[in-house]
Amino acid sequence: MGLKVLVSLLALCTSTIDGATLPYHDGYDYHFNHMGVHLDLALNTKDNLMIGGKAYVELPVSSIYEFIETNIHMFKDLLAPYQKQILDTSVVEIGKLFKIKTSMFKEFLKIKTFKADITFSGEKVLEGIYDIAVDYTFVLKDGTEEKGTLKMKREKVGGKFITSVEVVSKSLTVPTKITVICNLPYTHDITVTGSFGKLFINIANDVSELSVRVVTEYLGHQYKYSAVLSLAKKFFTLTYQEPSEQPKTFVIKHKIVNSYPRIEITGYVPATSYYKVGEFKTELIQNQLYDYEVKHTYNGLEILKLKIGLTQANMEITLAYRNFLKTRMVVDYTKKMVTVLFPKTNTWITGNKSIEVNIEYQPTNKANPLEGGHIKMVAMKGSVPLFKFGGYFGLIINAAKYELLFKNFYLENALIINELGHLEISTDIIEAKFNAKIFIDLINKYGILNKIAVEAKAEKNTEVLFNIIFTTVETSPKLYIYFPYFLKNVLNIHDVNYLETKLEYVVSGYEHTIITSCNYKNMKHILKITPTMVAYEFMVGQLSHMKHVEEFKIENTANSFLFGRKTTFHLHETSYLYKTLCHLYPNYGCFKDMNINYHLEIVDKKAKKADLCVSVLKDTGKRHCYLNVEYQPSTKELVISVTGLSKMYLAMTPIGENKFEFTVDGEPLVQIVMGSKQIQIITLHKDIPAITA
Repeated sequence: MGLKVLVSLLALCTSTIDGATLPYHDGYDYHFNHMGVHLDLALNTKDNLMIGGKAYVELPVSSIYEFIETNIHMFKDLLAPYQKQILDTSVVEIGKLFKIKTSMFKEFLKIKTFKADITFSGEKVLEGIYDIAVDYTFVLKDGTEEKGTLKMKREKVGGKFITSVEVVSKSLTVPTKITVICNLPYTHDITVTGSFGKLFINIANDVSELSVRVVTEYLGHQYKYSAVLSLAKKFFTLTYQEPSEQPKTFVIKHKIVNSYPRIEITGYVPATSYYKVGEFKTELIQNQLYDYEVKHTYNGLEILKLKIGLTQANMEITLAYRNFLKTRMVVDYTKKMVTVLFPKTNTWITGNKSIEVNIEYQPTNKANPLEGGHIKMVAMKGSVPLFKFGGYFGLIINAAKYELLFKNFYLENALIINELGHLEISTDIIEAKFNAKIFIDLINKYGILNKIAVEAKAEKNTEVLFNIIFTTVETSPKLYIYFPYFLKNVLNIHDVNYLETKLEYVVSGYEHTIITSCNYKNMKHILKITPTMVAYEFMVGQLSHMKHVEEFKIENTANSFLFGRKTTFHLHETSYLYKTLCHLYPNYGCFKDMNINYHLEIVDKKAKKADLCVSVLKDTGKRHCYLNVEYQPSTKELVISVTGLSKMYLAMTPIGENKFEFTVDGEPLVQIVMGSKQIQIITLHKDIPAITA
C-alpha cells in the first residue's frame, strides 16, 4: 500500500503531465487544478500552516507510465554518462529498467487515479505531537475502486511519546484493520483484526533484554507464542501455549560455576509416538580448562553422561547410557599417530579383553595433507592381532577435474570377520585388497552432464570378489559389473558371471536413435525420435518382446485445425509384461496388439464446429466411437452426438435468461437456472431429483 502512495506522490511532482480541468470542491480556501493534478486546501489558521486543516488530492497516476514510455530517450541520455561508473550496464538495460515489467509494478499500472481526503492537526508538531487522517481511494482502469483509511498519530502519554498507525482496508475480500503503536525505541505493538480473527504482536527491547510476544485469536481461542533474550540474566526462552493446555517451553541459560562456563538447556516435550510427555534437561559443563562433561536427564532420570578429558598426550572419553551401557576410551596421540584404547572394563564390546587401535597417516605433501597419503591401522585384542588395514588415498581438485583415488588398500589377519560370521562372509580370509577411482571431467561433457568414470575392484586371497566400471569418458558409455555373489544370490542370474551394458547414440537428419545393449540374453532397448514419431522397442535376441509407436499429425490454418495421433502397441506372448497383464487383468488387459487412432478436427473455427473420432482395435476385437460437437452462436445451443455401439444425441438449449434445458435423444431431462450465488436444477424426469446448490 505504501508503494502505491509513493507512485501517487510521484505524479504530483511530474510537471509535464497534461489532464482535463476538474471542478473545485466547496469549503476549501486554496485550489490547484493544472496538468492533471487537483488539489484543494483549507487551513484552520491562515497565519500558520502547521496548526492544521484539511485537503483534497486527486492525482492521475496512470499518466506517469505513459510519460515514461513517451520520454524514455530522456532517461537514456541522462544516465548514459554514469552507467559504467554506477550501474555498469548498457543503455538497453536501462531502458528495460524503466519499462517496469516486474510483477510488483504491474499492479501499479492498473491504477488510473488516486483520490484522498486528508485532515491534519499539528499545533504541537514542534514538540513531536501530530494527528493525520487520510481517506483514500484508488480508481483502477477497469472502473473498480479500492478504498481505505490511514491514520497516523503521535502523542505524549505518561511522559513517553507513543506513535500509532492504523490502516483499514474497505475493499479487500476480507476487510482488515492494521494498528501499529510505537514507543521508540522501546516497545512496538502491531494488531491485525478481521473476520479471520485477531493477531497481536508485541516487540519490546531495552539495553538488557529483547522480547517478542505473539497472540493469535480464532473463534474465541487464543494461541500464544513468545521469545525472550536476556543479556543481563544470560538466557534465551521460547514458549508456546495452545488453548487450555500447559505452556511448552525451551530455555537456554548461561552460568559461571567455579570460574568456568556452563550452558543449561531445559524444556517441556509433548507426547509423541517415540517418547512420553515430560521435561528434559541438558547440561554442557566445563569443569577445568580441558575437562568437559555433558549430562542429559528426562523426567529426572539420567539418560546420558559423557566426560571428555584432554592432556598434552592423550584424551580420555567416558560414555554412560542409562544403566546398562558404559564405555571408556583412551586416545594417545602424537604428531603422526593416534592410539585408541578400549580398556577391559568395556565388557560389552571387548569381551573382558582390552582393544588397542593404532592409526598412522603419512601425507605425501605435508603442506597440504588432504592431497593424499598413506594410511595404516593396526588393531589388537589382548595379544592377538584383530586386523591390519591400510593403503594410499589421493585427492586432486583443480579447474580441469576432480579425482579421488584409493590404491592398494589391504585387510590382513581378519579375526574380526570370524566374529561376524552371521554375515555369511567366508572366514578363510587371509588377505583382501581394494582399489577404486572416481574421476569427474570439468571441461568435457556427455550431453548435458560432465564426463565421469568410476571403477572399483576387490580381491580375496588373489581371487576377484567384484569389479565394477562405469564410464562416460569413452566414445560409447558403458557399465560393467563383475560380482558373481550378487548376480547369483540377489538377482538370481546364473547364465553369466558379469553384466555389461553399452549405450550408442546415432543422429541421422531429424532422426535420433538411442540403443542400449546388454550381454545378458542379448537384450536391447531401442528408442527412435523424429518430429512426427516416437518409437520404443525392447528386444531379447532377435525377438521383439515389446514395441510402442506414437505418430502425430498437426495442421493449423486460419479457419481450421486438425490433430491426428496413432498409437501402436505390441506385446509378445513370452514377454514378462504380457504375462503380468494377463494374470492381473485377464478380461481387458490381456492383448498382443493394440491400435488406437485419435482424430480431432475443427472444421470451421468461426462456426465453432468440431469433430472428434476415436477408434480402438485390440487383437481381433474392434471398438468404434464417433463424437460430434457443434455450437450455434446465434441460438447459443450446444449439440453433442455420439455414435458407436449405440447412438446418443445430447443438446443444451437456452430457454430464458440464465436458464437452459438439457435433452437426451429429444427427451427433456432437466432445466438449469444459473444464479449469481446458486445453481438450481429443475427435474423434468421422475427418476432425477431436483437440486439447489
